[in-house]
Amino acid sequence: MKKPIRVLVVEDSEFDARILIGTLKQGGYDPIWRRVESASTMREALQNETWEVVLSDYNLPEFSAPDALRLLQESGLDLPFVIISGGIGEDVAVASMKAGAHDYLMKGNLARLVPAVEREMREAEVRHGRRRAEEALRDSELRYRMLWENSTDAVLLMNEQGTIQFASPAVSGVFGCEPVEVVGREFQQLLVPEAREGVFQWIDRHLTGEAERTGRQPMETLGCHKSGRQVSLEIAFSHVTLKGERLVVAFIRDITERRRAEEEIRLLQTISVAVNAAQDLDTALSLVLRMVCEATGWALGQAWLPVRDGRSLQWKAAWHRPDPRLARFQQVSQQIEYQADEGLPGRVYAARAPLWLSDLGSIVNSPRSGVAREVGILGAVGIPVLTDDTLVAVIEFFLLERRAQDERMIKLFSAIAAQLGGVIQRKRAEQELQANEEQFRVARDIQERLFPVAPPSLPGFEIAGRSEPASAAGGDYFDYLPMLQERWGVVVGDVTGHGIGPALLMAETRAYLRVLAQSHQDLGEILTHANRVLAEDIGIERFITMLLVSLDPVTRTLYYANAGHPEGFVLDARGQVKATLSRTGVPLGIHPTTEYPAAQQIQLNPGDIVLLLTDGIDEAVSPEDQLFGMERILSVVRERSSASAAELVEALYQAVRQFSGDAPQLDDATAVVVKVL
Repeated sequence: MKKPIRVLVVEDSEFDARILIGTLKQGGYDPIWRRVESASTMREALQNETWEVVLSDYNLPEFSAPDALRLLQESGLDLPFVIISGGIGEDVAVASMKAGAHDYLMKGNLARLVPAVEREMREAEVRHGRRRAEEALRDSELRYRMLWENSTDAVLLMNEQGTIQFASPAVSGVFGCEPVEVVGREFQQLLVPEAREGVFQWIDRHLTGEAERTGRQPMETLGCHKSGRQVSLEIAFSHVTLKGERLVVAFIRDITERRRAEEEIRLLQTISVAVNAAQDLDTALSLVLRMVCEATGWALGQAWLPVRDGRSLQWKAAWHRPDPRLARFQQVSQQIEYQADEGLPGRVYAARAPLWLSDLGSIVNSPRSGVAREVGILGAVGIPVLTDDTLVAVIEFFLLERRAQDERMIKLFSAIAAQLGGVIQRKRAEQELQANEEQFRVARDIQERLFPVAPPSLPGFEIAGRSEPASAAGGDYFDYLPMLQERWGVVVGDVTGHGIGPALLMAETRAYLRVLAQSHQDLGEILTHANRVLAEDIGIERFITMLLVSLDPVTRTLYYANAGHPEGFVLDARGQVKATLSRTGVPLGIHPTTEYPAAQQIQLNPGDIVLLLTDGIDEAVSPEDQLFGMERILSVVRERSSASAAELVEALYQAVRQFSGDAPQLDDATAVVVKVL
């Protein structure tokens, strides 16, 4: 197959141009060509099309080969430029070649055209390849130079004996010295003495090939900074061979900040675990102070907590190195109560911000300035401990030396203070919970003593009752009251709220009712007198709902009065609702002047069932957020109408528990059943 070639012909003769193209075709080419005969057309062709060779006549009416050559050179294209002319001398041809033309042919002898084109295209390709290689080399050198000069890791090139031959600019950032200062030195001189032997073992591993077999893992060691301080280093080794000499390359990274950050994280984690396991606040504070001082090198740490409604600070805990001077300073601190803006703790307390002091003795308005100078305490820092934007403590740390303010250290102490704030909040919550649990236990004991141990033995009646609180101490109440004319009262009540307050209020109510039941026969009068006394004690935040029933065993008559309590029911022997014990007045304790009407009377018959409840049964909730409801209550009683009063109460509670499933009990639940025999 013929080889494609793109040819730009600079020629004013169409005939001569076709002769040239025909010669190329005879030589095995398949040319794509274009003829131009002026500077403008040639410039346009070079700009807009791709060419592989230029064949140019020397003399044209408005153009020439030298002009065409200059245009080609100005374009930046490296294309074979072959002059083909019918009558120029040898001197002109030589001048053209010196100017950049690649060959010269006579029009009358085109036998060399194809070989000349082939040769010049090969040489052009060689030139192109050389330029690409040179450009790649320059790019590579530029990249490596940029890496060498801009890398934050120091790079050292040393011989097998450890003598440094080259050093990257980054050594100044790692070791504090210029590259020229380390060239010629022994590599181990850049390390602390105790690390020098170990580093040569690492170098030997790379030179012997052991590192390749076991995996190239960087080593961590300590280096010497020019300032005298130690720096944590991570060093990775490799080796190269240059001019027959084996050299070791060390890539060195300063990991001092990383090490410090890791140590700070470990300290925070350790403190978090320790204080969470502490049994009380004093232990937690002491642990934090000790661990911080031991980890950071501070000599003494102390904690202060607000007292007197937050108007002052009192010493709470401390830790210090074994030093009599520090013990004396602590003793003085224990005897001081700081006001806001007084001394280091007071100033931190008032500002609610960290405070760093290079000289504690210089602080004004501080009772400890004198003793601080005597014992040699200089540097100090105070940190507020906040939780929910409330200051709950101040911690302070001291040094027997001056130290410039360290923002990193302040941030670490503040992070520890944040942890401590959460611990203080949690410990206080635990203390409050323990106090509440004790309060509930007392309240529960009170309630258990107030509920009747057993129902009264009343001829013609069978009575049973139960109360189950939603919390340790509930607000529900039921009782059996001996009354005048050998009647018995049955009362069910509900005090708003839970806890010891409602429990005590329930005890007070029980006492009033028992006294009033012995002096008043009408239930309306009993509620009126009880309300007048309770309204003075309850206040506006609480009230009591109550359903009071009186049973006459002689006439089998029921009397009732309802002070804002959920209605009760009287069911006949067939399970039908015979009477509803609806509200006859507002709850007790709301208005001291409330007058409750006389009791209403209901005649009872054998088989009747009296049902008295609190809303904890009616409003029991299922996992699907449905209410148990009065219809289910009545259905349970109807289905077991032949059961005893105690069995009916038990059936009610079982039905509620089955209905509620895993749903929590939201309110106290009380039920009393009276069965007429």
